[in-house]
Amino acid sequence: MARILVIEDDPKVSSVVEEALSSYNHIVEVVDDGVDGLERLTYYHYDMAIVDWMLPGITGLEICQNYRKAGGQIPVLFLTGQSDVPNKVAAFDSGADDYLTKPFSFSELMARVRALLRRPPTMAEKVLSAGNIRMDLTSCSVTIDDKPITVAPSEFALLELFMKNPGRLFSSDELLNRVFKTESEATDEAVRQRVLRLRKKIGSDGTAGPIKTVKGLGYKFEMD
Repeated sequence: MARILVIEDDPKVSSVVEEALSSYNHIVEVVDDGVDGLERLTYYHYDMAIVDWMLPGITGLEICQNYRKAGGQIPVLFLTGQSDVPNKVAAFDSGADDYLTKPFSFSELMARVRALLRRPPTMAEKVLSAGNIRMDLTSCSVTIDDKPITVAPSEFALLELFMKNPGRLFSSDELLNRVFKTESEATDEAVRQRVLRLRKKIGSDGTAGPIKTVKGLGYKFEMD
């Protein structure tokens, strides 16, 4: 079972791809906008991405180029109606691992997905560490001084975002959009409460730990 991001603006195609992947028990997330897709790739952990060429916002090529430039290493499969050699070369040069031309068969799609998922993952994509904090992105577990702690899914996503971006200041609105995007009742107060709870879990000796508040601006993650 893998966690796969599908960036495709054609609902018919995305529906077919999602159904195919789900039938093999993969966890599938679908977005239909290039900018949103790149943000998801940047701030959340996936085992693989399937990306359309032409998208609203930015193209699949731009997504792949920017993702690789930022150090992203998961396999990327391009879906496109472009079958000529120059476009295939452009896709591979952007950092794509494979290229599938529309229309495609269910069996060929899944064969390519299986082949890409067989590639050994890098530890950089699977484990995050900062001081005495360790996050295993595969098992969704967190340890402090090698002792496991229990965190809610939204707390895990929040900590992952902070640890991938040490020193970066995030406003409440940014956290609301990136971490709590799937929670319909998410509010600024919900962000504040999640931060407080996470602080208590990862802080030491009653301190706030590495999650710092910048008054009136937001939060950032810094190890002392």
